[in-house]
Amino acid sequence: MSVVLLLVMALMVTLYTGRVKSLQYKTLLNEQNYIMAFAAAEAGLMKALGRLSEDPEWDASQLNETLPGNLSYSVTGTRSQIDRQSATFTVVDLESLGTSADGLAQAIIRESALLYLILANQPDAPLIVAGGLAVSGNFEVAANANGGGTGVPLSIWTDQTVDMNAGSGTTCGLQEFYDGNCSAKPYSEKGVKSPDILDNDPGLPNDLMEYLFNVPQSEWSHLRADADQRLVDCSTLSAGSVGLIWVDGQCTLNAGNVVGSADAPVILIVSDGDISMKGGARVFGILFSFRKSETLADFEIDMTGNAVVVGAVVSNHPVGHANGSYKAVYGADVLQSIEQHQAFKRIGRIPGSWRDY
Repeated sequence: MSVVLLLVMALMVTLYTGRVKSLQYKTLLNEQNYIMAFAAAEAGLMKALGRLSEDPEWDASQLNETLPGNLSYSVTGTRSQIDRQSATFTVVDLESLGTSADGLAQAIIRESALLYLILANQPDAPLIVAGGLAVSGNFEVAANANGGGTGVPLSIWTDQTVDMNAGSGTTCGLQEFYDGNCSAKPYSEKGVKSPDILDNDPGLPNDLMEYLFNVPQSEWSHLRADADQRLVDCSTLSAGSVGLIWVDGQCTLNAGNVVGSADAPVILIVSDGDISMKGGARVFGILFSFRKSETLADFEIDMTGNAVVVGAVVSNHPVGHANGSYKAVYGADVLQSIEQHQAFKRIGRIPGSWRDY
C-alpha cells in the first residue's frame, strides 16, 4: 500500500512539475515573441525615419516589409502643420506595428518627427558683414528691394561704418544691375552713402551662424556634420552641386566655374579660409565665410572679373581690408528655391514623443 501511495505522489509531483515547466515555456515563448515583435516594430520605425531623411516629401503612407526570420512590420504615418511664431513646420506622426514570426505577438511603437529647413532665416541683404567692411577695394551690390521694409531697398548690413569715400563701391537696384546700369544709376557710390547701406547697426545679430541656421557658432561642428558634402577645397564644385556644402580651408573658383543653379542652389560655408572667385565664376545660393571663435587669422573674399554670387554673401568677420572685391546680387528666387528644395530639408526626432504599447 505504501508503495502505491509513493507512486501516486511521485506521479502527482511529475505532473505538477510538467505543468509548471509548460507554463514557464509558454511565458518564455511569449516574452521571446514580444521581444521579436518589438524589434520588428523598431526596425520599421527606423526605416520610416530613414525614408523621410532621404525623401522629406514622402507622404508617410503605409510601409510594409517582411524581415529575415519571417518577422514583419507595418508603418503608417500622418502629416500635420504647426505654426510657431512666423514659421510653419511639418510634424510627421509615425506608428510602427511589429509582428512575431508565428504571428502570435505584436508590438506598437509611436514617435513623431519634425521636418525643418537648414536655413532658419533668409538673409535680409545681399551682403552681410560682422566686424566691418572696408571699401578699399571694389564692390557692386544689387539690393534686396524690400530688405528694409516694403519698398525700402537694403544692400549692405553691418555693425561697423562703411566709408564710401574710399575705393569704388556701388550699390543699385536689381533692374539697374541686370541692365548694366548699376554705376550709372546707383543708390550709393563713392562719396555718397544712401539709406540702402545699413551700417553701425547694433541690431546686427551677434552670431550670424545662429541667425542663418539656428545653430550657435560654438556648435558649428553640428552644422558641419549635417552637411551634404564636407570638402577641403572647392575644386569639385559645379553647376550640379546642390545642398549644404562645408569647406575646411581655402576656396578657389576658377574662371567660368558655376556652382549650383537658380532652381537647385547651394549653401556654401567656407570655414577658416580665403575665398577667391575668378573671371565669370558664379555661385547660386548663400556664400558664408565663417571664422571660428578660436581662430585669430584674417580671411578675405575676392571676386574678380565679373564673378558674382546670386543670392547672398555673409561673413562673420571683417572683410575688405586686403582690397577684396565683391559682387553680390540679391536673388529672391534663389533663396526661395532653398526653402523649397528637399536638399535643404532635414528630419529631427521630437524628444519625448516615443511611445510603446
